[in-house]
Amino acid sequence: MGLLDSEAGKRRLLSVEIPVIEKYNEGRDPDFRIRMVRMGSTLMLRYSLKPGHNVYQLETRLVSSYPTVPPETRVQTPLKHCPHLLEGQTLCLWRQGSTRMTSRWDPARFTCVFAIQAAWRWLACYEIWHETGEWPLPEALSRKRHGGSDGASHPGRCR
Repeated sequence: MGLLDSEAGKRRLLSVEIPVIEKYNEGRDPDFRIRMVRMGSTLMLRYSLKPGHNVYQLETRLVSSYPTVPPETRVQTPLKHCPHLLEGQTLCLWRQGSTRMTSRWDPARFTCVFAIQAAWRWLACYEIWHETGEWPLPEALSRKRHGGSDGASHPGRCR
């Protein structure tokens, strides 16, 4: 049972997610508002972000097991391959592939809008990386977060 199929999912959607989306959209330029699209048991959020110089088109999928499983965010605008960019231009925000216990996603504290804010931060880092060649968040490269022997030697690995 998913967000759109279960009573608990529908309650969360109506009492938590939709109100935070409405608040996010309030007074925002129409080009930068979140649009919701249902695709089967998945809710897709489509939006644009401009963290610095460029405007990016993104989509965040609230999969059927959301909010237990973190949302998946993909950039639709073409990007250069870089650290923390997974296959299909999916952003490594929550340590994709990690267990629920080690993920930075906390369904009790975070909403889909938090995921959008995390995507904004990721894109801001991307623009800095694009200019300097250095990913500006050193904690993203730490050994604990990447499970490697040396995080610096595997800057593109997100698990």
